[in-house]
Amino acid sequence: MTTELQGTVALAVAAGGVVLAMIALVIAARTALWAGRLRRAEQALLDGKPVDLVEFAVGMQARMERLERDGVHLRDEVVSALGTLDALLRRRAIVRFDANDDEEGRRSTALALLDRNGSGIVISAVHAGSTTSLFVKDVLRGGAGSLALTPEEQQAITHALR
Repeated sequence: MTTELQGTVALAVAAGGVVLAMIALVIAARTALWAGRLRRAEQALLDGKPVDLVEFAVGMQARMERLERDGVHLRDEVVSALGTLDALLRRRAIVRFDANDDEEGRRSTALALLDRNGSGIVISAVHAGSTTSLFVKDVLRGGAGSLALTPEEQQAITHALR
């Protein structure tokens, strides 16, 4: 092999080495960027705490199981509360009426909300002219009012007790 040929081969090998080095540099740079993104994502996921990923997954599983138990517990409480509410408001009735003889449209209302024993409240919204007054009265067991009841309030209680 002549010196000129050896120089050409050496130049080609050197150029190939430079190309390979540049490819390796690009791969290293992309890997560093990817690792940085992964590290930032991991820190965001782990709240910036140095935690092993397996440890984190086990902790997440425990939290999910606790959330499932809490969800079942909350559902049971809601069902119980709805049952209690239904028992508390077992008897209800609305009576609409005119507060004054000169008004029309039955714009006043008496609402009785009673439990199964007949105790609870009666709410009256009396519309007269341009004002509306709201009254709330206790209803004792059996439908008797703790205060004097209007005929409309008594009618709402009677309908609710049926």
